[in-house]
Amino acid sequence: MAFTNVENRNFQSPVKFNFIIDRLKDFDFYVQSINLPDVSLPFLESGTAFTTLKLPGNKLRFTELTATFKVSEGMYNWYEIFSWMQALGFPENQKQFGDLRDGNLKDLNGKASNSLNKRPTREIGDLYAQASLIMNTSHNNPHLIINFVDLHPISLTSVTLDTKSSDAEYVTATTTFAYDYLL
Repeated sequence: MAFTNVENRNFQSPVKFNFIIDRLKDFDFYVQSINLPDVSLPFLESGTAFTTLKLPGNKLRFTELTATFKVSEGMYNWYEIFSWMQALGFPENQKQFGDLRDGNLKDLNGKASNSLNKRPTREIGDLYAQASLIMNTSHNNPHLIINFVDLHPISLTSVTLDTKSSDAEYVTATTTFAYDYLL
């Protein structure tokens, strides 16, 4: 029996990570939890005279990416995701979609969102974002980066405000993203 030496015998800490989305300014500061999505490789069935064989499939499937974050005072980070979703769905008019594509979204105060202006526009416009989940070592040094390609929000939870709370429990929200693939 062969034994493989493991170079690093430390366990991955669940609190040593950063999650950066290129179009959401300062979002990584507020992220409380994130899931590394499930990956599956569905099998293909091939019948023979005696049994059904299960052969490896040819297409990986990824579940959605979910992040829970603390809502900033003024709800700017929640609103930034909301306005991105609103522009993708353009519920009021198609101009909202055009503004997203051209990088002209507004913040809560009606000013141009400066986080969008830093991104280079690709052929498909500014509809999607690129994201990175950075796993850090026990010494807080990055050791693994997982990139999510062409990410966009598909859900954003409600915000619950409650005057009955006796402790300072800050408001959190959860957003779910779809993406094409991860690297």
